[in-house]
Amino acid sequence: MVSYYGFNETVFRSHVKKALQSVEQILEANRQPLLAEEIHHKYENKYELANHMTNIAIVAQMNALERLGLSPKIIRNLATTKTTTLRFEAGETCTFLHEQTVDVPSPYSTETVRESSTSIGSSHFTSSSSTIHKVIKKVKEYHWAVKAHWEISIFSGTEVEKKAVLQSRDSSTVVITQSANAPMEKVENHSPLDLNLTWLLQQVNMDTRTTSFAINTSRSKTPRRNEQVDAALQFFCSRMNHWAKGVKHHFGQDLQRIMSNIHNPAVPAPSHPQVLSSQCSAEDLFRPILPLLEEMDEEGAGAEALILDGGQDAATPESVSTLSLPLTTLSDNQIGGQQKVSSLLSGNDTIQLLNAQIKSIDTTVERLQQVFPAANVTELFSITEATLFLSLDHSDSLSIQYQHAIGYLENMLEKQLTAAIGKRVTTTDLEEFVRFHNAKFLSKPPKPFCHAIGRPKRFPYGVLSIEDKSDGENCTPIETLLRQVYMASPLEIALNAATTLQLTGNAYLHGWMRHRSEQEGGRKAFQLSARARQFSSFMLVIGTMAGPNKLNPKDAIILQNKDEVFIPLLLEEIPSAKEFKNAIESLSPEQQRFAQAFRGMQLESSVFGVAVVQIKPQLEALLGLSEDSLAKEIKLTEDLMELFVEHQIPSDLLSFDEVCNSSISASDKVEVVRQNVKAVMDVIEGTKEKQLEATLMKEEAQKAAETAWFAENSAEERFESAGTSALDWLRSKEVEAEECEEEYEEDCALDMFAESSADGLCDEPFAYDDDDDDEGMDGMPEEVSNQENGEADTTPETSDTPSSARAPSKENIDFTQIPKMLDATIAQFDKDSTLRSTKIKAGDIWSRKRQPDLLSKPTTNNLYESDVKSESNKAYDLLDAISRSGSLPIAYSDLHVIVCVTHCFEKDIMATIVEDNINPIDRLEMSTLLLGSTIHGEKPMGLIADESDHSRFAPSFLKLEAAN
Repeated sequence: MVSYYGFNETVFRSHVKKALQSVEQILEANRQPLLAEEIHHKYENKYELANHMTNIAIVAQMNALERLGLSPKIIRNLATTKTTTLRFEAGETCTFLHEQTVDVPSPYSTETVRESSTSIGSSHFTSSSSTIHKVIKKVKEYHWAVKAHWEISIFSGTEVEKKAVLQSRDSSTVVITQSANAPMEKVENHSPLDLNLTWLLQQVNMDTRTTSFAINTSRSKTPRRNEQVDAALQFFCSRMNHWAKGVKHHFGQDLQRIMSNIHNPAVPAPSHPQVLSSQCSAEDLFRPILPLLEEMDEEGAGAEALILDGGQDAATPESVSTLSLPLTTLSDNQIGGQQKVSSLLSGNDTIQLLNAQIKSIDTTVERLQQVFPAANVTELFSITEATLFLSLDHSDSLSIQYQHAIGYLENMLEKQLTAAIGKRVTTTDLEEFVRFHNAKFLSKPPKPFCHAIGRPKRFPYGVLSIEDKSDGENCTPIETLLRQVYMASPLEIALNAATTLQLTGNAYLHGWMRHRSEQEGGRKAFQLSARARQFSSFMLVIGTMAGPNKLNPKDAIILQNKDEVFIPLLLEEIPSAKEFKNAIESLSPEQQRFAQAFRGMQLESSVFGVAVVQIKPQLEALLGLSEDSLAKEIKLTEDLMELFVEHQIPSDLLSFDEVCNSSISASDKVEVVRQNVKAVMDVIEGTKEKQLEATLMKEEAQKAAETAWFAENSAEERFESAGTSALDWLRSKEVEAEECEEEYEEDCALDMFAESSADGLCDEPFAYDDDDDDEGMDGMPEEVSNQENGEADTTPETSDTPSSARAPSKENIDFTQIPKMLDATIAQFDKDSTLRSTKIKAGDIWSRKRQPDLLSKPTTNNLYESDVKSESNKAYDLLDAISRSGSLPIAYSDLHVIVCVTHCFEKDIMATIVEDNINPIDRLEMSTLLLGSTIHGEKPMGLIADESDHSRFAPSFLKLEAAN
């Protein structure tokens, strides 16, 4: 559909208000037609108005074209099987006539004063007289003869030689310049201006002298949005409007410049030449294209002539227009053999309005005849040019009036819809409705993406959510279709080439239906938000799924003690299935295979994955403690985090060893770990103290060296004679101090190793023997080695065992194939190409809110790319430590896999409803069912909660039901 410039309601209403004053004078005194919005009417009446106004516009334009010479006789002689072209041609010639010299009075003059004196006796008298001399300037003038010719003709197809000339005129004038150079080209022929009249003539039946325009309601969206009205707008507001403006520009600008700019005599004429654009304006002409309706009683419906054709009674006025309206304008006006009653103005009223248009043209032409000379004189502008300019300006005004009148119908629909709802609906309002509607429409409704992180039946460690942050501080979690997946094999995360984690926790598949409008300004922003509670910690690993059980990590971060991290999400839409198919349709087989392979990669890499690793339960498994042993050990947990994250202490120095004493209680195990942690912490603190002492000693030695240098400064000559300056002596002292410090640090390291050896991790040390066959790798007992290699043990399940370990059945689901399955379903059912698969990526600049300690206020800092990389490395090191380089599976974890599709509206929501006559709710219901069937692995009909809605969707899903 063609889109035109917007509807200007202010300009339209001012024209209608002026036109209604004329209508009141034309019709009877008891008649009061009003704008359609002020009259109670039905939706069908808007179609009738669109038909009625288009037919009036055709008749009114033909009345204007008749002034150009387009008579019914010429129209009948045109070939109906070929295109018809209305052409305007023009050209000018310039010829030198003669040269003459003229006297031009100068604005300056000179005055001569003469004085004389006389004496009579003893008296003297003085008198004076003055003479003014005017300056006359001799100026050469060059006279040029300018002849102009223009012609309007019409012809069929390409038979220009058989054209019929509608109007033409030759004129001439003398142009005077003060330069010997020619003011214009000797011969100047302008490019022809052509107007394709085929559409207009197709709407005219010259045998019956009527118009035949009618909207095909069976294939129409709205009274404004249909092929017939679009064709009318394209002709009136594009082709004819452009042609009229071009012809007007020739007379109002090209020819006018000859009189205004080129004509430059030494003595200007007392009067300025006439300006066509001001003298021949059609602003006051009556434009009968009005969206008017009139109230009528049912009793008087049969008596009054308020029907589409107006009837033909004795009171029918005589029409002076070339054409008249059709008897009917809609194919469904006949109902039950009787003519349909409408509140449109009658045919008699329409005739009077069209007559008023012609009368206003004739009155204005009569006025112009008193201003412009007759056509037979040789002046450039005569009554012929004035009438032509007036007709073209009127045609231009009629085109704009028609565009506004048709636009008014659409504007009225939008106002009525806004009044019914109480507001203008936006995408945000639609999403709010969808949340409410899906809760009742779907048997498995979407849920907010806001998940607690923690063990079952325990207070959570934190919260993970994806939020819409378009509303400033009021961030709202998005809603997704949720399905818990029981994976047949653990999730693998490759930290590096040598270490691969195994996560055996819960896995969730999310389907995110996003809505977007092309015309609404600004794109919505989304963020992944994670918040840890006080004395709690966990890790986020973000990446894309690379297979059924593989996550390619891109970034990771540790959150602890009320940390909040906000990660912006970047959304990249992939062309829809229909767009892709249309784009590659004309490519070669090789190019198609490349495009298909690349699209497959795009779809598979669009699966976004977020893994959450709970640290405290994994520390218990790593250190050989019972479950929940560290639940209330806040200080011990904080120390363990510091040792692993900051100092990267091996877990073997801290863990409880079952070989030492297998019958020890859970509390005693914690106590052993606490002692081990204390021992390592003491060593670290002792090392810090020794390093601090070494630093103090270095500073004291440096100060002593400086003091000695100042004390011995007087003996500088002695040093210089020995080849050593004072500065060299000071440097030598610093070197000695550094050597002492290095020796001291070596002693500290030896002491630390000795203390570590003395404080054994169990009462009886291991007896390492490489030749002992009963021990596992690295000299460890076979039982311990098997547990670290992930082999199954005989530990009975507890109530706190992760749900994935107790899952009734396992699923071999490949997350990377979900987008391909969804894309195939969309290609089958999304005929409007509105659904696009969407890739999700984490942004480069994160935001973190952190509270350094309990007494300080939290501060927010940005984490840039280098900071994110540093945080990721720190998280990877911790994951490597708590998993023993991948040999110890991580049970308490959550994997969230998000598949996103975007429902794109080409226009905003109101335009979708008003202009396209589309209910967006129906389209979103279909899109949600397509996504839900792929996510849940069920038939779409099984996702509909209410049985009454099955009948609406059953025909659409017959193919899919058969395929499943």
